[in-house]
Amino acid sequence: MKFAREVSGISHGVSLGLLAALYVRDSLALSVDVEPHVPGLDPSLPVQVPAGVDRAAVTREWPGWWTDALDACTRGAEPIAPENAEALLTRPACRDAVLALKPGIEQLHRVQAPVALPIGDVLRGIESRIGRWAQSVELHIAEVPVDGLLWERIAPAHVLASTRFLNDPARTAPALRAVLEDLV
Repeated sequence: MKFAREVSGISHGVSLGLLAALYVRDSLALSVDVEPHVPGLDPSLPVQVPAGVDRAAVTREWPGWWTDALDACTRGAEPIAPENAEALLTRPACRDAVLALKPGIEQLHRVQAPVALPIGDVLRGIESRIGRWAQSVELHIAEVPVDGLLWERIAPAHVLASTRFLNDPARTAPALRAVLEDLV
């Protein structure tokens, strides 16, 4: 995960594991229904099914991959390379798709720069309100460049958020405050 900043156990970055899963979903135009609902990547990708990729098999495997990728993100088990995600060990069709689409996945991950968040300001406001330091606060925000507003708590100390949501201070500060107040 590429991190923008870490304050008092609070981290924020773009998850390679989640980005790879979304890239495969959108490139192959998979029709999959999972929770939480995550819009398509922004900018949208052209549909391409590389030779040797079994789209039907990827469609069957993808929901489990997504669930496991979210779990890996919450455990801090990010892959160093997209094809090395532990969730792909039992999903050969998804792994084949990642290998075929790897240059595009890596290029998209390289150009992602996590947005700056008002974490320090929000945390100071909470500390001022409660009259003490917020010690041992842990929050991890996984940013995904999708088309739409997304702020979804995927675990007690983990949030999945869209770049568009995070770029809107009027939405980000109250959302951060609500989660951090719950964790302090």
